Amino acid sequence: MSIQDQPPRLINLNWIQWAQRTYIWLASTRSSLRHIGTGESAADDGVLLWDNTGYPVVSINGVYVPIQIARGYTVAALPTGIVGQRAYVTDAASPTFGSAVSGGGAVVIPVFRNGTAWIVG
Repeated sequence: MSIQDQPPRLINLNWIQWAQRTYIWLASTRSSLRHIGTGESAADDGVLLWDNTGYPVVSINGVYVPIQIARGYTVAALPTGIVGQRAYVTDAASPTFGSAVSGGGAVVIPVFRNGTAWIVG
């Protein structure tokens, strides 16, 4: 496998740089990534695949985590998500840092999934 076929590695925990390099790599290799198959295991960290909704996922700690870069939602349309997943909403109403987000407003703000709710932050 050539160096171009390998996904970018995380260096010095610089997640922003890794995300940017991964975005560029995914754009150039999308057609060569395969979809998650039946019985697929996330046992090895760092495996990149496509899930059945059309988003890239990476295996981390035994689960496939979606890679979503700058994806905006209305509060009502936020996915179930997994712990630590990030997104932003376009219709937050009176958001308070560290609190569950509520919709119906006009504020665009980042949110993250804490396992039970989407939290402003």
